[in-house]
Amino acid sequence: MKVSKLYLHTLSLGVFANVASAYAVNQHSVPTIEVVDVRKQNGVVCLPNKYLLQDYDTMRPKSVPAYDIPQFDESGYIGPPDEFDDEVKQILNSLTLEEKVGQMVQLQAGQMLGCDGLLNITQIEYIFDTWKIGSILDHTANQGGRWNTNSPQRFANTTNTIQQIALSKGSKIPMIWGLDSVRGANYVKGATIFGTPMNTAATFNRDLAYTSARITAKDTRAAGVHWTFAPLADIAVQKLWPRVFETFGEDPFLTSEMVHYSVKGYQGNYKKDRSRIAACVKHFIGYSAPISGKDREQRLIPMNILMEYHAPSFQRAIDAGVATAMEAYGQINNENTIASKSLLKTLLRETMGFKGMMVTDWEEIYSLEFRQKSALSKEDTVFLNLNNTSVDMSMVPNDFVYAKVAIDLVKSGKIPMSRIDESAGRIIQLKKDLGLFEQPYSDPKLIDTVGSEQDVEESRQTARESLVLLKNENNVLPLKVDEKVLFVGPNIDSIRFLSGAWNMHWLGPSELEGDDIYDGYGETIRYGVEKITGKKIQWIKGYDIEGNGVDNYNNIVRLARKADKVVFGFGEKTTTEVPGNIDTLQLNPDQYNLVERVAMETSTPITLLLIQNRPFSLGKLSEYADAIINCMLPGAYGG
Repeated sequence: MKVSKLYLHTLSLGVFANVASAYAVNQHSVPTIEVVDVRKQNGVVCLPNKYLLQDYDTMRPKSVPAYDIPQFDESGYIGPPDEFDDEVKQILNSLTLEEKVGQMVQLQAGQMLGCDGLLNITQIEYIFDTWKIGSILDHTANQGGRWNTNSPQRFANTTNTIQQIALSKGSKIPMIWGLDSVRGANYVKGATIFGTPMNTAATFNRDLAYTSARITAKDTRAAGVHWTFAPLADIAVQKLWPRVFETFGEDPFLTSEMVHYSVKGYQGNYKKDRSRIAACVKHFIGYSAPISGKDREQRLIPMNILMEYHAPSFQRAIDAGVATAMEAYGQINNENTIASKSLLKTLLRETMGFKGMMVTDWEEIYSLEFRQKSALSKEDTVFLNLNNTSVDMSMVPNDFVYAKVAIDLVKSGKIPMSRIDESAGRIIQLKKDLGLFEQPYSDPKLIDTVGSEQDVEESRQTARESLVLLKNENNVLPLKVDEKVLFVGPNIDSIRFLSGAWNMHWLGPSELEGDDIYDGYGETIRYGVEKITGKKIQWIKGYDIEGNGVDNYNNIVRLARKADKVVFGFGEKTTTEVPGNIDTLQLNPDQYNLVERVAMETSTPITLLLIQNRPFSLGKLSEYADAIINCMLPGAYGG
């Protein structure tokens, strides 16, 4: 008997319907189980409490090949005036005590963000309306932001949005944004990153110091930022110190010249030129000479040494018209710098003639209590600083205790209003000089010049002139195109290890970010060699950036034996300040032993590339090597 397909289908539906009827499911019996939802704040979904990799900002500047920007007369002294301008006095006289003190407060950018890592407009309005703050520092990628770095477009939108709120709330005075643009606008995606100040000094070329600072200023201003915490005028006198690479070296004269031309490059005629920024000479004074080599530790420096070696570079900056200065962390000769009348008033202001605005380093006023144990409370720290020094702005950077205490101190008569007027006046004068009352926002035309090939070539040239040939026996260098060369070391194929700290982030890119964060804005040594030779190089990692072996050393020795020459790249993790403290300048035994084995077990000539924050001891490797180049940290285009 034939049964139609339609009948069978109808039959099967009927069977299943009977089954469903016999075993009907109670749709209302699902149990309710409470779970913790994703964190929210006012309906906004927050970022995870701990996440290792922020989203990449995919935006890129236009990066025009070449550009011209207006030129202004930079001759003569262009810097802070002896007296406030009449307009500044008028503004100052119109402000309340709370508004004046607000100008003296600097918050870090993370305080402007919601839990989603984006700008919290309600929070920002509250901050400016209630506390009337005068300044912001850092960038959001360092402080819990949604993006791992900021393109100039995104950075400018952030600064413009906050600036608009500052102009409509509270004192309605434009805020000034400070940033560690210390070797290019190193926190702005696509901006040209230069080698470290040590590299610039190694060129002995004043023009390169000026030009690198000039480009830094342009790219920083493109992002709507008006102020850099540079140049560093400390001299390198302690090899262990984790900030050696940020200095211009150990020679007071060379450092003074580099500082002078850097200030001129950053500022130019900053009272007319809106592509320039305020420089900040730091860290006043003697910060670079900790006895232990550890950052922020005690320094003992006789006054004659201080004045003969440490002071000249600061004096040269002051003579150049530097707009701002930053005091030093910690103690010198058992005296807290942040509360020192002799250093921050008598020496800096009266003897050396500094007339600009002075800012503290990160949370340094409060450190009198929590680190130095020289004050009983935060309230006590604020009084000591205001009463003893001429500091104008506190990098607080996370709360409003400083503002509240300063207001109370004036109202109680412990601090005179004239002391507040002095500091608020210097801050307002700086803002006027920078043109913030005329044009408080970023200039979109500058954004197109960020990452220009014109700037990149300046970075390459600075890197070329900075390399120091320490040894070259038997003319091992230069390498020849037709030679079979074995390259060993992680920094041979890494942009971030050529650049160090203060590079995309405070401590440089993370392990997860690697070189991806640069989005192509940079060149490795491997890339450079392959571009010149037109062929792939033979490269093996060998060891990690801290010198721990990661590959089979027997195999590396075999490869070295077959090569015409071998090049080892010695490096150091991207670090600075306290995280960069170390106990010894000895190389990792793993790394040392590998080079020694190649020297002992092969006849292949050895070249060492020293790509490090500070000078490590080579021991016998200096004898084993046929050639040694001190590359320092040549920057993103150092390849």
